[in-house]
Amino acid sequence: MVFHGCMRPVAAGIAIRTPDGISSDRCFVGLARGVFPVNFICYCCVVITKGFVIYLLEDKEELSLRLLDVRIFLISVVILFLELMLIRWIGTEIRVFAYLGNLILVVCFFGTGLGCYLASRPVMLTRLGLNLLFLVALVSNPFHLSQLNMNNFIIMLSGFEDSPIWAEMVGQNTLLGIGGLVIVAVLMYLIVFTFVPAGQILGQAFSEHPRLIRAYSINVTGSLLGICLFNGLSSLSTPPALWFALVALLLVALVATMRPPQWRVVGLAAIAPVVVWLGGPTDARMFWTPYQKLALSPLFVKEGTFQVQQGYSLLVNGTFYQNLINLSDRFLTSHRELFDRRLAERSHYNLPFRFKNRISRMLIVGAGAGNNAAAALRHGVEQIDCVDIDPQILALGLKYHPEHPYDSPRVRMIINDARAFFKQANGPYDAIWFGLLDSHTLGSSYTNLRLDHYVYTMESMREAKRLLANDGIMIVNFEAQRSWIADRLYGQVRQVFGQEPIVYSVEYPSRYGTGGGMTILCANQPMDLSRIKDPSLRQLVRDGQLRLSGTTRATTDDWPYLYLERPKIPKLHLLISLLLIGTVGLAQRRVFGLRQGLDWHFFFLGAAFLLLEVQTISRATLLFGMTWVVNAIVISAVLVMILAANAVAARWSRLLWWIPAGGLLVTIGALAVVNLNWFQILSGPGKLITASAFLTAPIFFAGLIFVRSFAVCDDKSRALGSNLIGALVGGLLESLSFVTGIRALIVLVALLYALALYLRPRT
Repeated sequence: MVFHGCMRPVAAGIAIRTPDGISSDRCFVGLARGVFPVNFICYCCVVITKGFVIYLLEDKEELSLRLLDVRIFLISVVILFLELMLIRWIGTEIRVFAYLGNLILVVCFFGTGLGCYLASRPVMLTRLGLNLLFLVALVSNPFHLSQLNMNNFIIMLSGFEDSPIWAEMVGQNTLLGIGGLVIVAVLMYLIVFTFVPAGQILGQAFSEHPRLIRAYSINVTGSLLGICLFNGLSSLSTPPALWFALVALLLVALVATMRPPQWRVVGLAAIAPVVVWLGGPTDARMFWTPYQKLALSPLFVKEGTFQVQQGYSLLVNGTFYQNLINLSDRFLTSHRELFDRRLAERSHYNLPFRFKNRISRMLIVGAGAGNNAAAALRHGVEQIDCVDIDPQILALGLKYHPEHPYDSPRVRMIINDARAFFKQANGPYDAIWFGLLDSHTLGSSYTNLRLDHYVYTMESMREAKRLLANDGIMIVNFEAQRSWIADRLYGQVRQVFGQEPIVYSVEYPSRYGTGGGMTILCANQPMDLSRIKDPSLRQLVRDGQLRLSGTTRATTDDWPYLYLERPKIPKLHLLISLLLIGTVGLAQRRVFGLRQGLDWHFFFLGAAFLLLEVQTISRATLLFGMTWVVNAIVISAVLVMILAANAVAARWSRLLWWIPAGGLLVTIGALAVVNLNWFQILSGPGKLITASAFLTAPIFFAGLIFVRSFAVCDDKSRALGSNLIGALVGGLLESLSFVTGIRALIVLVALLYALALYLRPRT
């Protein structure tokens, strides 16, 4: 948890693992290959705890102070690790949370901040374990009861026409919508009161600590360790049961520093990983990636007495994603009783190659488990660059795809965000293929962006066009659940290429490739039905041709919301935001006790900081790609800036207020006017460090302002309560970007900070 402008636990990203996995010589003794070294973690916890004990006993005069240091450090690790774990796990298991942006993030810091304010009350740490256990039982459904499957309630919220939820399409029903909101409210309640006891411990330690900046710096350091621990677990594709086991281990170290120790919480937390493990699937192989949950099961084709395994079926977060299918000539010929080669030619994997006879070099973005690459190999493509953001999906394709396309020396696998690859790739390509990379099952846990938002903007398509050869073609496959999504993509391709694309949808049995949806074909040269020489192909496309107007608003890097028809706040986001704000408003006097009203200086500091942070993450993903590594780097840069601000505040305690204030406004102004494309001239670590420092520079000056103001305020409880409410409002204000665009949030950030400076303490 990080105190900076708002009482907020800062989130982080996850590192990327290569398809080759972790070599055995890097594993610790006695551990399975590719499994996170649990014994090592236990060992480190013991060593750290023992070291702290020795550290405390060296100087008994500072025993209480050093014990506070240890407690702040450990509770900060627990809060950050637990926050990141719940953000990742709940957003994966219950898909509606993947569509609600940073909802879990906001709820986590709300619970922690509430606990900080209630620090004067006795800490019932057992409640952390109880609420966590109830939450785990509801989400994981260990007894596999269909009546208690939380995903069954997703359908209650899928009736909102402006919030498409993949594979869930029902008519809007008020009662069902209310029922879905009740389920969301119950889960949010459990999350909040899981973090309240942890916040109480942190608040007590801060209240008792005589050195504010020292405590603040220890808090940030513990937060960094929490981030590193979760990054390490996720980068090794470890399952959630192991994450919850580590929470129990961290609580052991924390409880050991408390008097009297509350060991019951450890016992309750130790049950959680067992419940999570019991809730796992029983009929498929499970793989956890740095992004999502994959389930792989054999795929059989059966007709009468004939049956053959054609490949594997892959689910992502419990929803169909892709079938790894064998469409090779040898396989189809060997099973004539089940497959028809003429129907196989209609597959969206095979049909595009009939539009261009010779393709030497092809780029496939959203390559997935290898179906597109296998088709390219079957049609003689000499060099194929396959880009996918998820390393584990590529690894599964490498191992399980029946045609083994990723074993070919003609195929190059690239783990990267598609948009980031466009920026660094070298053309020309004879063909660029947008595979089915629409992220209907996964969103960002920190912003309202989804993984594919920046891939389908006008700027992205222009970058892709730049990589095409003069006679190259671009193929876009997309499963559009709304007609206006198809119309938007058609209009954007037409505008980028300056001519009418070919748009069609061809039906075929699922054994030849499920989920082809709409196909858009366009080229640098004119391309229409009259130019198709093959009469059978011309007739096939004519029969499946889609009539679209292309008038739906285009998506841009500033307004990338592919799944929103027009600028407006989606009803689902609006209802959840109103629910949270209403809850805080009712609790203001009863819980926070702010009978004197809000401290508006800290309120605006909190609102501005959280809004600035989510805006920074959004812009960083545009520059570097929407990977978990990028999120980790940005959040780490935020923490480094906070530590730097603490160091400066400690060294120059009487720094004139207008110096950080001026620096804050200047750096925010720079964010508003500087084009991030300027950083493209840099490369490697230089680009990363420079851009990160530029994007997070305002946080350094805001940190100085917050520390100085907090040090001189008379009523710290009132200040923290006001700061918490402001941060909550700031997080919800991100939804305004649905209307204004992302860049306009900088203006709102500047306004909020200006109000905070105007209302600053005059002492």
